[in-house]
Amino acid sequence: MELLSPAGGWDSLKAAVENGADAVYIGAQKFSARNLADNFDDLAAAVSFAHASDVKLYLALNTLVRDREIPAWIDTARAAVQAGADAFIVQDLGCAMLLKELCPSAPLHASTQMTAHSISNVLVLQKLGFCRVVLARELSFAEICAIRENTEAELEVFVHGALCACYSGQCLMSSLFGGRSANRGLCAQPCRLNYSAKGRQGRLLSSRDLCLVDYIPQLAQAGIASIKIEGRMKPAQYVAAVTRIYRKALEGRTITEKDKTDLLKAFSRRGFTDRPFAKNIPSILPVRNIKERPPLSAKHHFGAYLPLKKGRHKKPRKLAAQVMTAAQAKAVLPLVDILYVPYAAKWADELPRSGAKIIGAHPLISHDGEMPAHRAGFDGELLTTLTETDAAHKISDASLHAMNGQTLKALRMLGYERATVSVELNAAQIADLPDLLPTEAIVYGRLTLMTTSYCPMRCGDKKRCPAAAGQAVLTDRMGKSFPVLRTGPGCRVSILNCAPIYMADKLPSVSANVLRLIFTTESPKQCVGLVREYRQAMQGKPHTPPSEFTRGHFTRGVK
Repeated sequence: MELLSPAGGWDSLKAAVENGADAVYIGAQKFSARNLADNFDDLAAAVSFAHASDVKLYLALNTLVRDREIPAWIDTARAAVQAGADAFIVQDLGCAMLLKELCPSAPLHASTQMTAHSISNVLVLQKLGFCRVVLARELSFAEICAIRENTEAELEVFVHGALCACYSGQCLMSSLFGGRSANRGLCAQPCRLNYSAKGRQGRLLSSRDLCLVDYIPQLAQAGIASIKIEGRMKPAQYVAAVTRIYRKALEGRTITEKDKTDLLKAFSRRGFTDRPFAKNIPSILPVRNIKERPPLSAKHHFGAYLPLKKGRHKKPRKLAAQVMTAAQAKAVLPLVDILYVPYAAKWADELPRSGAKIIGAHPLISHDGEMPAHRAGFDGELLTTLTETDAAHKISDASLHAMNGQTLKALRMLGYERATVSVELNAAQIADLPDLLPTEAIVYGRLTLMTTSYCPMRCGDKKRCPAAAGQAVLTDRMGKSFPVLRTGPGCRVSILNCAPIYMADKLPSVSANVLRLIFTTESPKQCVGLVREYRQAMQGKPHTPPSEFTRGHFTRGVK
């Protein structure tokens, strides 16, 4: 089993190599999820240094990329191939498929930013050519073992370091608060600030750091290919101490109380946690052997990149609404062209069939065993992650991050018939997307800032859960209130933005085939009023925005 250590700069790279890392992961000067780290401008020197000690080096190109940035992204990847980098850690689906096309033998690792948290997610990534998948940190060991038993790709598991409050790759909090996108390596970490809820105040979203040093034998026995230490923003002393102690654990030596104290001293937030990993430890573990991969040849041919042609402005023709309740659905069904309803909602079967298409919307997060079996009766499915499905009609949600033409191309190849554009693009960037797939834009609704298993309400009473009852609110230090809705088993919740996107008065600037309104906390009466307002706006009637609203990123975009 590989020990994979972080290297945010030269000092950390040396610390990792000298203290027993089998591999290191680094970032270049751009396109890294830790763009604020020192990172590396001389990839060849970094690779040579690591390889001199028989240590592998992986380049993290794990941010979302806009069309005009793709040539520079490809140049960075080409330089890494020529330098002899051993693999690429990637988030952007389109860029990953483009790299596979230009350099077929380049090993691809699916970043944890791709939100792989189920067997189905891993199977799709495996079929796309990813040789390794970095799993979501919200999985229990039993869930990890189930994925290991049912897939062939190498699995990489985080064992130490900071835990994001949100499922990685799906956080919009930093993006919508200040324009610094976590998906583009600039997270401002608003989850570490103070909030209040139910009379409690403090860092309600900031979890303790992960430490799985006591579980290394079980991970090895289960056939995990690589254990990963978080920390490209942390100093070399941290990298040295944590790498040394995990190397000791990998070699089967006893981890002493002094070792654990050294881990705490290296860095921790109020101590460590082993959850959710240790929530469910199976008594019988799968036994899998790890296959060795051949190294990437520095002399491999790297093809030429041909940019895709810019698209033309699209005039919206259809109006869609996404609802959470039966009352909302019945109220707007006669007024829309497309209705998105929760995939698991039993009441969806009782909706009258009119001219509108009824689409089953998958939840953003669905661990194995949580979703019902395939349901007939829907006219299609709205998919939130890369998921295996036999649906005849597939639409990608915004969480699949259609930020560039290459991603539209990849989604088309996967059989999607429409793509929801990234909510981190501005109106001009949306209009420039190549005409490869019909598109959809979210023009009304409270966007989900984060989906988390660390509910800030901490009510301890699932029968009287305020988030399940729609009565939970998180308040920030500026006095803004964010609805908190229970969206999964246990304490999984989604935190919504304090104000809805409103674009009815700006529709001419929105380029998309379909416009979508998302209804969460709205009453059925409010839903009807808003649908009629947007329908009139599509016909050219002027409208005045409400007192509280946001333009999202339509007018500003992200850095």
